[in-house]
Amino acid sequence: MNIKRISLYPSVASIISLSLLMSPQVNAAAENAGEFYLGAKTGWSYFSGFCDPKEGCDDNSDDDAWGGSVYGGYQFNNWLSLEGGYNYLGNAKTYFAAEDVKSKIQNGELGLKADWNLGSAWNLFGKAGTSYNDIEHKSSIGESESDNNWSLMLGAGLEYQLSHNWRVRTEYQWFDDVGSSSVGDTDVHYVSLGLSYYFGSSDKGAAATAAAAATTAAMVQDEPMVEAEPAPEPLPAATLSKGAFGHDSTELTPEAKSSLDPVVTYLDQRQDVNVTVTGYTDSTGSAEYNQKLSEQRAQKAADYLTANGVDSSRVTVEGKGEADPIADNSTAEGREQNRRVEIHYVEAQ
Repeated sequence: MNIKRISLYPSVASIISLSLLMSPQVNAAAENAGEFYLGAKTGWSYFSGFCDPKEGCDDNSDDDAWGGSVYGGYQFNNWLSLEGGYNYLGNAKTYFAAEDVKSKIQNGELGLKADWNLGSAWNLFGKAGTSYNDIEHKSSIGESESDNNWSLMLGAGLEYQLSHNWRVRTEYQWFDDVGSSSVGDTDVHYVSLGLSYYFGSSDKGAAATAAAAATTAAMVQDEPMVEAEPAPEPLPAATLSKGAFGHDSTELTPEAKSSLDPVVTYLDQRQDVNVTVTGYTDSTGSAEYNQKLSEQRAQKAADYLTANGVDSSRVTVEGKGEADPIADNSTAEGREQNRRVEIHYVEAQ
């Protein structure tokens, strides 16, 4: 069977992805640390130099095809995942004077995926690992041959986090020398678009918090009642955190507006009290981006107060970015608590 052997010509994209993996700045937006995920993707495969007219094949031979994949993995921490999958890379067709050869190419891959956060939703990633390849060659004169080998896999891509559970990705992968040299080999370039689902919840801490509150309440009920002196009226405060804003948005949700309505009522009753609205973010993303986002979200809360009758001279707005965290930024629950807007009341001077 006359199938061409192709030399190794590493692509520029492969070098870029390897450089990304080695970068010390890798640190993704890890909403999904400690979670498993599954996904599917489809795309275009190109078999580099699969047909060389110098070896007798027709230069009209098909050296590209549509492919499809399923994949899954586990995200260990803020930036590192283990990912594996199956790729159907399509069929290459090589035409010779005496015969035609159809080569079905598929493989399984396993590698490490490293993330680099570009903001609150965008995520750049690189991959490095290995693949086990299976090629089935069938000729028009009835001959067939199976070809298997291991090869290097490198890749790079971009993800967008639609929600806590869903991410969409576009990806480039390079598989080196797919096929053994005794039969024929080719570099495979694979560009795809995929969708991933993460098996976790942004409300993972809610059940634990509720249980702790119930336990505390039970302990209080068991204590003997002690009559105490009435406490002075406290100045109330409000915190907008979970569910206050849409993902990567500065617009208040209906739940956040409901939380602000008692603030409006209190300020209407207490003309001697002013309010300070302070925005915060978690540590994901750049400090400059987080500072701007905290200011925008605080301003949205302040705008709601003034739109409902609170004089703007009584409202002070500030953003503190990722400063003053109230929880651990290394967990999804902690980051959710740190993404907040606090409303504090101060007596007018």
